[in-house]
Amino acid sequence: MKLDNVVKICLSGLLLALVIIFTRFLSFQNIPIIPFVRISLGPALIIFASIVLGPIYGGIVGGLSDILGILLVPNALGYSINPYFTLVYTLLGVIPWCLFKLFSLIKKENILFWIFNSFLLGLWIFITVFILLNPSVANVNFELYQRILIIVISFVLLSLTGFLVYFINKRFKNRGDVSVMNIAFVSLISEIFIMLILNTIVKSIFFEIDFFVIFFFQAIVFFIDVPLNTFVVSYLIKILNQVSFKGRKYE
Repeated sequence: MKLDNVVKICLSGLLLALVIIFTRFLSFQNIPIIPFVRISLGPALIIFASIVLGPIYGGIVGGLSDILGILLVPNALGYSINPYFTLVYTLLGVIPWCLFKLFSLIKKENILFWIFNSFLLGLWIFITVFILLNPSVANVNFELYQRILIIVISFVLLSLTGFLVYFINKRFKNRGDVSVMNIAFVSLISEIFIMLILNTIVKSIFFEIDFFVIFFFQAIVFFIDVPLNTFVVSYLIKILNQVSFKGRKYE
């Protein structure tokens, strides 16, 4: 689907406002013990902006959402604008478009599906090893049964992530709407390299907390973010494809 600049500007403004609302007001954040963790629809909307509007508009939506978010809605903990966090969200608006174009060349979805699940399994193995070797995380001591419970819950989340992506892909594909597996893979790689690794590096410096501690909690949230991002982006693209714009669909 080809959108003209007027439509792109209008959609960019709308998505920017929605990202700020969902990130600053309708999100889980400033959680005791782990204030560096946030769960929201913001990243999904930025990824959607990147795929649909392109890397320039996507980067603008991502970067401005962080800057304007801080200016318009001051953080309860008193955080100010940090250029490194802004860079993270700018890249979240740029990289997905590049990944989407790249993965669109892979026609065999089975390959993407197994690679997708291999990444999930690798992340779960990290969580398992980390919690077994570190009974105390972020000044919180975990009993053996609590560590086992974390391992079990994270495995359940892993299984649900794989199942939900498969189910959503099958449902949308049968209707000829969009390749959900492609979007899931874009979300997976974006979350790993931008939100899980780069964002964790920035947070570890900013909060002065060990990298692997933040990475551990971010990894657990990862199993929530990936299926959430996949569903939201796929559904929004489906709606956009139903709007009477001339040109091809996003597939």
